[in-house]
Amino acid sequence: MSAISITAILQAKPGKEQLLYQELVKAVTPSRSEEGCIKYVLHQSIENKAVFVFYEIWKDEESINFHIETDHYKQFRRNIEGLIESRQVYRLQEVDS
Repeated sequence: MSAISITAILQAKPGKEQLLYQELVKAVTPSRSEEGCIKYVLHQSIENKAVFVFYEIWKDEESINFHIETDHYKQFRRNIEGLIESRQVYRLQEVDS
């Protein structure tokens, strides 16, 4: 089975951009240290500072399932709950060309 990529797009509620940024940054290091994590990168939109994008690559579905059950991820989700206007998550797999 090939690696699974995830693109998660989060938009901060008006006035919550800095608070959301601080919470998102906290998620990076513990997520990167997980065994099945190949890549975990946080981006911020140049055009709209309220939009943040995580680009993640995980070894397999089992690694993703482990990630979402970690204490740090559960705490992260609780911490951002009141800060986000919208959240879109796409699970992607590479297409052979």
